[in-house]
Amino acid sequence: MSHTARKASGAHFTPPALAALLAERLVNLLPNGHRALRIMDPACGDGNLLAALVDALPVTHRSRVTLVGVEKEAASLSAARDRFGGAWQDRAKWIEGDFLELAGNGKSGRATWRGVDAIIANPPYVRTQVLGAARSQALARRFGLVGRVDLSQAFLVAMGKTLRPGGLLALITSNRFLSTRAGTASRDCLNREFELLEVVDLGDTRLFDAAVLPALVFARKRERGPHRTARSRTMRAAPSTTFTRIYLADGERSSQETNDAVNAPSVTELVRRAEPGLFRVRDASYRVDCGALAVPADARQPWRLTTSGESEWLRRVEAGTAMRVGDVAHVRVGVKTTADAVFIRNDWETLPESHRPEPQHLRRLLRQEEAVRWRIPQGRTVAPGVHRILYPHFVKDGRREVVEYAVDSPTWAYLESHRERLERRTYVIEAGRRWYEIWVPQDPAGWAQPKVVFPDISPEPRFFLDRAGCVVDGNCYWIAPKECRDDDLLLFIMGVANSALMARYHDLAFPNRLYAGRRRHLTQYVREYPLPDPDSPASRRLIETVRGLTLRPPGEAARRVGQQRVDRLVEEAFGIVDEE
Repeated sequence: MSHTARKASGAHFTPPALAALLAERLVNLLPNGHRALRIMDPACGDGNLLAALVDALPVTHRSRVTLVGVEKEAASLSAARDRFGGAWQDRAKWIEGDFLELAGNGKSGRATWRGVDAIIANPPYVRTQVLGAARSQALARRFGLVGRVDLSQAFLVAMGKTLRPGGLLALITSNRFLSTRAGTASRDCLNREFELLEVVDLGDTRLFDAAVLPALVFARKRERGPHRTARSRTMRAAPSTTFTRIYLADGERSSQETNDAVNAPSVTELVRRAEPGLFRVRDASYRVDCGALAVPADARQPWRLTTSGESEWLRRVEAGTAMRVGDVAHVRVGVKTTADAVFIRNDWETLPESHRPEPQHLRRLLRQEEAVRWRIPQGRTVAPGVHRILYPHFVKDGRREVVEYAVDSPTWAYLESHRERLERRTYVIEAGRRWYEIWVPQDPAGWAQPKVVFPDISPEPRFFLDRAGCVVDGNCYWIAPKECRDDDLLLFIMGVANSALMARYHDLAFPNRLYAGRRRHLTQYVREYPLPDPDSPASRRLIETVRGLTLRPPGEAARRVGQQRVDRLVEEAFGIVDEE
């Protein structure tokens, strides 16, 4: 299957080692006895997971198990059917079709879609923008989903409806469901419909040939009945679910500690051991953490995978918290043009004069690629490599307006030369807006005010201050005070956000790291960043330290010293003493 086809279908077939691990875990959870068991894979592909399940089944279980494989791709289903011979020919049912359609209407027989004893699954992961608006809305209506709909969310709800009470779920999914707003529907379904048994965050271990980072979920369908009370709702929020978390450890620890890492044959073996520590698998070092999963009753809140020591550290940070960033400041994403090649360039000066927008219509643009801590080089807006944006918005009488360009101006000539492309953005016109508008322009008046800017994705915090009135690109976010206009609040927020303490807090409270240790600094996370008392002596010293770091670019040695001082003052402001 091509990369494009995989992206459209969300199909990423399960590697054999991971399939074996998932199957072993599920088999260990199966009930003993002689009762017949039906085990389903609702997106079975060529049968990897079901084959791994058969291999993991003890001889005593095999005679009582019936397999059910569902797959909409005929070639894959045929390959799956061909893998199972002998006794399994009579104890395997193969169904060609879309599981979501079949489970929703029961056309293939109600008995197939209700009362399944266990499901082992690696359902497709397809985001809203790939699914398309029509299908996303149809899935949302059918399965009661809200927000950004992903195909895996619909599968989770449908699998919950298919399992019998007490039925088991062994699931491979994206770890994004743990902490992102888009994962709210999945967290809500798991909270409401299942008793969570174990979660394994496989992080950046690259066990999959896919952009998403995988997680394993093992759960039991809740018993339904008249005696389900508030007590059970409280119990589901209890941090009693075990977790294992595995991420690359390179660069996080001293070379001596890395040298002391215990050798292991594979990453999947680390999951089997479920032992915390530092391990080396071939040329890479991995840190394994084990503990209890904190599952808030409110599905809008992220789940936390923390050890007892990490939970205690988080408690101490919370004890020193006076407010959140979102209490005192707005956190917004940058502009979204939906036609960057037209609006954003770094070579405007090379255009013919007749089609070169006038300087007053171009604004300096701050992008993720140039983000650094504290202060980016100011430079000239027309310097080579500096990106500027043709920004057709302004504020008049408190309202956002669109610039009316003179029809004989070079700016208008430039826009007219791209009119056909811009008018293909039919959603702009259908929203009652001009064809040359930016889709998400944000607040045109806000750009002139001092603001803290930070990239969406970076390996470490890169919050910096902009006093030059730049526009912020859509791959960055910006922080502006809600009320006061002096720099102190922004310097205070920036100092805390750029500290080692906040980097650790971010990783523990919002477990959404990407490959190579990169972090997502989403609006929903940064709004929840804790802040200590801004008027404490440590906080006042922090503000002055950060002010010095933003006034002029320091040398490397001075930058290290300044960062160390920031880290100490932030810990002091939160009341966190040196743990050494």
